Amino acid sequence: MIKFSFTFFLFACGVFAQENKINATIQKQIELYNSSFATALIGGNADALAKAYTDQTIFMPEHSRQRTGNKSISDFYKQWLKQAKVTSYQRTILELQDFGDYVLEIGNFTENLERENLKPYTYEGKYMVLWKKVSENKPMTIAAEIWGSDTYFDDRFIPEIEDSAVPVTREFVSSDKLTLEVIERNASIKQLVKNRLGGEHAKMFMPDAMYLTYYTPILSGEKDITAYFTEHEKPGTVSIDQISIKTSGVIVTKKAIVEFGYYSVDWSDGDKSGNVKGKSINVWKRNSNGQLMLYRQMVNHD
Repeated sequence: MIKFSFTFFLFACGVFAQENKINATIQKQIELYNSSFATALIGGNADALAKAYTDQTIFMPEHSRQRTGNKSISDFYKQWLKQAKVTSYQRTILELQDFGDYVLEIGNFTENLERENLKPYTYEGKYMVLWKKVSENKPMTIAAEIWGSDTYFDDRFIPEIEDSAVPVTREFVSSDKLTLEVIERNASIKQLVKNRLGGEHAKMFMPDAMYLTYYTPILSGEKDITAYFTEHEKPGTVSIDQISIKTSGVIVTKKAIVEFGYYSVDWSDGDKSGNVKGKSINVWKRNSNGQLMLYRQMVNHD
């Protein structure tokens, strides 16, 4: 059900060998969870799929709105399994990082599923899970989860989730100095996107950052991230008419700041126009100058 990419894992941990060393028990627990999750998904057991979620879990599925709490998450999976037969599912862990009271898991997934009157579809992408440590004698719980495809795909091949009853994501309002600093950094990103300054946007990331965005494989390191933003946000005929980047929550861990965000972008290109909404999990760390920089980020569309 699951395999572990040791080559990538050792490479990632080589840079932060001491700081981010993962306890073998924690690693094993995550591996076992991923295996049991695959079994439940293939077996169509929606209740078993929700066992690691809590009332506070933030859940960010691709092409669907953000949900909070195990009841709402369970509803998502019940809809998914009602519309599709999952014939196989596998997660490959690429990185585990210990933030002290939380553990960040990043990896790839492959899900083979079948919908009525459609050919079988292989849904492939990447994911990010923020695990919360509870106690030595209790299993970790999932604080947040997000995933997205590595390539653009036709929505017909995955279940259509009804989420009109899901509460609208609300902005997190706080006078906390650290939260205000994160919001200020997002304001800078907003202006860079609006003005199509992709090269400058890339400089908001640490040199060893990872960027997991929509319809693209994982981008790792300064070179890949800079190349992506330089192309994706280059000057041209596309105009960003309005953009909103907001924070819905912040978790301050011992070694990083984890922000939950959501965005809305109105764009136009000649006689074409549209609106894109989405959400993200943003992991911030300070550089040598004390400035908050994006260390890990994952984004997907609603």
